Amino acid sequence: MHKENGVFLDKNLIATVFFLLMLGMVMVYSARLPLPSNTDLSFGTYNFGMHPVHICLGILAMFLVSRVPILWFERVSGPLLVAGIFLLILVFLKKTFGGSDVVIDGAVRSLNLNGVTFQPAELMKLLVVIFASAYAVRRKDRIHEDLIRGMGPIGLILFFIIILLMLQPDLGSVIIISSSVITVLFLGGMTLKAIFIVTSFLFTGVFLTIIFTEFRLNRLLAYLDPCALEHSHNAGWQLCQALVAFGNGGIFGKGIGLGSAKLGHLPLPHTDFIFSVIGEELGFIGVLSVLIAYSFLIFRAINIGREAMSKEKLFAGLLAQGIGISLCIQALIHVGVNTGLLPTKGLTLPFISYGGSSMLIVCICIGILFRVDLENKSMGGGSRKRIYS
Repeated sequence: MHKENGVFLDKNLIATVFFLLMLGMVMVYSARLPLPSNTDLSFGTYNFGMHPVHICLGILAMFLVSRVPILWFERVSGPLLVAGIFLLILVFLKKTFGGSDVVIDGAVRSLNLNGVTFQPAELMKLLVVIFASAYAVRRKDRIHEDLIRGMGPIGLILFFIIILLMLQPDLGSVIIISSSVITVLFLGGMTLKAIFIVTSFLFTGVFLTIIFTEFRLNRLLAYLDPCALEHSHNAGWQLCQALVAFGNGGIFGKGIGLGSAKLGHLPLPHTDFIFSVIGEELGFIGVLSVLIAYSFLIFRAINIGREAMSKEKLFAGLLAQGIGISLCIQALIHVGVNTGLLPTKGLTLPFISYGGSSMLIVCICIGILFRVDLENKSMGGGSRKRIYS
């Protein structure tokens, strides 16, 4: 274990997170190398310059949050969620009254303050897990016995959040947030019958959204055969190029910086399709290494949560497991989209993709995991260590 100010942190968890962060720094730089073939030369240098800043801020936030007692998150879960909803409302107002200048590809998902851009949807992914964990503790009996009284209040809140996200629009965040809330409530005692009912409503809503939205329907049709002539130059272009990148990578990859898919062929190689860049430049070995790192991180989060529950710390346990599940869902969707297992949907790969909002929030998530783990260790089952608060 790594010792810091009298506190032992999980060195394996630290090593895994730092591996993903450093790999992300290298791959973001590689994905945006300002080579002559890259038509977006100015974008490359600027974004790589900011990415290390995002990582440093994320690491700072990670260790600062690890000093915050978990009980504090439980106490302020409601106000935190209200603050997150308020930020989503501001995004809606920006899209409604901001004019055409603020709309990019039909969407508005961020707020700007003195040149700093922030996406409230990224914050909401964490806040709903915190709130759902606290809700499951407070209404433990009701969510198990009474579907309406137990699930009604949080269901209405979740519905309102989904509406605000769909107005941006941001279907990816809707799927992650909804799945995370349902998982946390299930772990907190929600019955399988309730899970089936809620999931059915969610699945139906997502399906209808896709069917009645032209660009999403086109993505779904392209997903079935992305490299077909009618799709390969429009809705299926991204997926077709991503698959080509994996094919070019082989077992050991073409080498860092030597990939060709990013050179005007693969859109957004530094964010939504960075896993394809990893596949081309680092090959199967690089892809496998990333998947193993995520598997360990998620496995560790689940175990930290189970240990907390064994010590009768239900909120801390649900929070740790909810964070693990949320990161798992986002990583799986990103990997699934890049490999053609899922229809195209823009989502960052946690710890690796470029994006200040995402980087900050996932690092805060790890800081919370550190805190839960530290508080578990302070309660016995081994050597007792003092935890600062």
